[in-house]
Amino acid sequence: MIQVTEIAKKRIILLKEKQETEQGKKIEGLRLIVKSTLPSPEYTLAFIEQGKRDPNDVMVEAEGLQIFMEPQHANLLEDVKIDFITTLQQSGFKVENPKVIEPKPAVPTTPPNLDSPEAKAVQQVLDTEINPAVASHGGFISLVDVKEQVAYIRLGGGCQGCGMADVTLKQGVVVAIKKGVPNIKEVLDVTDHAGGNNPYYTPGK
Repeated sequence: MIQVTEIAKKRIILLKEKQETEQGKKIEGLRLIVKSTLPSPEYTLAFIEQGKRDPNDVMVEAEGLQIFMEPQHANLLEDVKIDFITTLQQSGFKVENPKVIEPKPAVPTTPPNLDSPEAKAVQQVLDTEINPAVASHGGFISLVDVKEQVAYIRLGGGCQGCGMADVTLKQGVVVAIKKGVPNIKEVLDVTDHAGGNNPYYTPGK
């Protein structure tokens, strides 16, 4: 049975009413989409306009909401919980699935070749302010490099592939680093949230 927390329900209703008002179209329900499969599925939530649902979709009701899903994913999604969370780093919907065993987060290692004063200062902010906050969610944030007043960070553990919708680029982390290290003008997230790889940045290039 799909669960929807009270805060998630309120947020869904608010967004539904806003979209109906702005677009002038009736919303029939919410579609729960599986973007990738086991062992690390990712989820997306999207509204379905009245009359545009896929006739093959499976529909369930949860907290008065109609939730649609593809039939091949019905068993995987039957016990998920849809929540809405707000943390220092991000806010948005989170889908928790008891059928998926989350891997234990790796222990972050000390970044190599980060001996500059700016790099050490950024690492200090991560160690004392940011990582203690995200540890409760099973995640951590590592410093990859600092070049030309740009700090490159990578997310791991519960922060990686979180599957949340409407997540901004870790605004709390960016603000904390810039405030703690004024010389840093930009903070870039180099994480590949789908697979844990890094397609955006390679040290030394």
